[in-house]
Amino acid sequence: WIVVGRGLQPLQQVAAEVSQRSPDQLEPLRQLETPTEIEPLVDALNRLFERLQTAFERERRFLADAAHELRTPLAAIKAQAQAALGASDPTQRRGALDNIVRGVDRAAHLEAQLLTLARLDPEAREALRPVEINLGQLAREVLSELAPAAIAKEVELGLEGEENLRAHGDPDLLAILLRNLVDNAIRHTPPAGTVSVQLSQEKRHTILTVSDTGPGIPAAERERVFERFYRGQTRNGAGSGLGLSIVRRIAELHGATVRLRSAASVGLAVDIELHHDGCPLKPQPLALRPVRPG
Repeated sequence: WIVVGRGLQPLQQVAAEVSQRSPDQLEPLRQLETPTEIEPLVDALNRLFERLQTAFERERRFLADAAHELRTPLAAIKAQAQAALGASDPTQRRGALDNIVRGVDRAAHLEAQLLTLARLDPEAREALRPVEINLGQLAREVLSELAPAAIAKEVELGLEGEENLRAHGDPDLLAILLRNLVDNAIRHTPPAGTVSVQLSQEKRHTILTVSDTGPGIPAAERERVFERFYRGQTRNGAGSGLGLSIVRRIAELHGATVRLRSAASVGLAVDIELHHDGCPLKPQPLALRPVRPG
């Protein structure tokens, strides 16, 4: 009994040190005079504390950024509501109310993006359940969903490339990825412009490309636009600054790569390189006609 008690004493000391810690005390455990037998346990606990510290710091930074970003549209909505209350001219009142509606839309869009981003961090890979996906069908569904927004802005949507290309991934997350890319392209493409989705195959990869005829992104900013809430100097204020951050995170979860480049003529092209299952169906030309305004 004495020998066993002395042998378990270091383990009891580690247990006592862990039990006495506060929830925010995540410093590594001391390893002075730690017996060889329990060193793996102490190392595992220290790695856990390190991961928790990183997750908590990410959460604090995310909450601070989210609070800052939500404050702006709410302040704008309040200002427009006060303007509407004080306006005697019906035209001015209607203009203020229209601005309120746009502010609410922007706040709702920001909220949806924040919820999506929160869903992806920090351990979303553990819940990822990849299945075989037909990217052509996925692209058609996303473009059909966003067609009304494109028509309202007089932007032409198109789908080009090969049909029945396959990849492995989470269909819901890949739909969010494509929806963010196409939505961003529509937002930043001027009226009478074009947004196109291209599907192609290169060796053991499937390439999904979204291109537009908007202002593009300067090469010096193409890495920064993946940062949360960064909108860039040439972008308008309609977006939340989270779309490309979500795109990169979903791509990382799928082991895919994201590349920004200048489009063939004018605008921006975003390439997503996905691994396919090695057994794609026989490629066939896509027959989907472009969606033209009117």
